[in-house]
Amino acid sequence: MRWLTREHPDVEEARDAASRAVKDATRAAEIISRVRLLFKKSTPQRELVDVNDVVREMIVLVRSEATRYNVSVQTYLTKDLFRVMGDRVQLQQVLMNLMINGIEAMKNTNGPRELVIKSQPENEQVLVSVSDTGVGLPQQQADQIFDAFFTTKLHGTGMGLRISRSIVESHGGRLWAEKNSPRGASFYFTVSTKVEAHA
Repeated sequence: MRWLTREHPDVEEARDAASRAVKDATRAAEIISRVRLLFKKSTPQRELVDVNDVVREMIVLVRSEATRYNVSVQTYLTKDLFRVMGDRVQLQQVLMNLMINGIEAMKNTNGPRELVIKSQPENEQVLVSVSDTGVGLPQQQADQIFDAFFTTKLHGTGMGLRISRSIVESHGGRLWAEKNSPRGASFYFTVSTKVEAHA
């Protein structure tokens, strides 16, 4: 709207902005559709997916949120990582959830705010980690964070990590969390490179 309301409207920039909004809306609709399919036990749409590409796509989507809270995002992605057989949009949902959680865990903390995403091969799987320097895992409740409706956020639903774990498990992998020292948390998930990852 700002491009169009200028004294000399910049139609080209406005068109580009509208195009980006359409892409983001389409991606959001796809995520919602795939998550619904997950809970309907429908057949996921499997294809060969480059996990590093998914990481880069999600960094673009969360960049404004990271900038808002002065969070630096760093990646250590293994080159030529073998692709996994999976549902791209569902894997985007997992990464988006973990990255947003990490950013939100740091928004009220002092000191460096760093979100670090890594990828590496592990046996016949790809291992991805999302680490932050935030408030860390809840005391005495670290094992409950993946339970449905458990949340530490004021306005949280308690479904993000539960859904993420379901998606990862449907891809033949697992999702877990560990406390960082001196502060923060790391979330790890694996995705099988085998075609027979179960639905």
